[in-house]
Amino acid sequence: MIRTPSAPRPDWRARLDEVGFTFYDLPSEGGRPYWNEHAAYGFTSAEVDALEAATAELFARCMDAVEHVVRERRYAEFGIPTALHDLVGRSWDEDDPTVYGRFDLAYDGAGTISLLEFNADTPTSLVESAAAQWQWLRDTRGEASDQFNLLHELLVEQWAHIREARWGVAPGARLHLASLHDDGDGELIVEDADTVSYMAETARQAGFDVKQVFVEDLRYDLDGRRFLDADGEHVERIFKLYPWEWMAREQFAAFLEPTRHTTAWVEPIWKMLLSNKQLLVVLWELFPGHPNLLPAFESAAPFEAGGPLWGRHWVRKPRLGREGANVTVFDPRGGIVAEQPGPYDEDGFVYQQRAELARIDGRTAVIGSWVVGETPAGIDVRETGGPITGDLAEFVPHYIVPGRNVEEQR
Repeated sequence: MIRTPSAPRPDWRARLDEVGFTFYDLPSEGGRPYWNEHAAYGFTSAEVDALEAATAELFARCMDAVEHVVRERRYAEFGIPTALHDLVGRSWDEDDPTVYGRFDLAYDGAGTISLLEFNADTPTSLVESAAAQWQWLRDTRGEASDQFNLLHELLVEQWAHIREARWGVAPGARLHLASLHDDGDGELIVEDADTVSYMAETARQAGFDVKQVFVEDLRYDLDGRRFLDADGEHVERIFKLYPWEWMAREQFAAFLEPTRHTTAWVEPIWKMLLSNKQLLVVLWELFPGHPNLLPAFESAAPFEAGGPLWGRHWVRKPRLGREGANVTVFDPRGGIVAEQPGPYDEDGFVYQQRAELARIDGRTAVIGSWVVGETPAGIDVRETGGPITGDLAEFVPHYIVPGRNVEEQR
């Protein structure tokens, strides 16, 4: 993996607008735009193959973990309300379909790939990963260039598979797609709206009649026992960019069971078991020593004096957190190296050995590795100046280095 300087396109903002990516100027570290094309990350074909293989392997082990949790009914460890335990299990057993997810991976640049977390329910960075960085590649490196990016094609294929084989509905069937409009301040959450708009386009190409709505406008008809949108239309099938852990604690959660066969949700509710960092603990319990996993526990005891992992750096992460919030990095003696404030400290923490992340030109890179259905679909790179990848990270496009193997790169 290399990081190379790159000259920004003179009209890069206008070009990004053309693919429906409009939040490129969100502030990042130092007030720079979130989208950064002053640099690019280059990967050899061998590295891409390794990332693809690790992603497929991790997805398979995650499926094993879900099966284990459902069979052993370990839902309480994930903070899932008791009233929803059976529904989560039924959703898994009846194989409710999934569209996508994103692993966050640590790559040390020398062959070690480790799981940091699985954004399996509401992953963002989609439009910039699928469309924006592909456009950048073609604009700056020409038609002969390549990157690991099959996202658009696979999303269309997966939506078509769900429509035809899983839901059995004809072309033109309605699909609602929802995101949260605002955080209470009335200002549109542009990142979520753009992400859902892009997902709607892939579903439209797969034959759905798409309708984009806001979560705040969904309501429940007590007499008809069904969910409705703001126009009073029955919501039969819906993609939502809204976390299940929030939905599970709202009053509408009581209506999920009676509408199980009248409203299909994507992502499905069984994904609560993957979007929770308690998954890291279960994975290490089931597959200790796995080359793509880091030791993870429910307490810090293994890393403290006298523990089996004493002398190693470790990280405390909230079970339900986003964008690095409430993450604390510790040195081998328990001293705080870095920490990030946030609102996600009420649902407990997990404790994971600190990963070795590539650090190039003073930047720390985390790789987002996408899965569509069960298939590895591409990667993105976000970078920061410090050890925690938070909401001020910058998105940097990538490319495959032509004719260069791993040994030559070293």
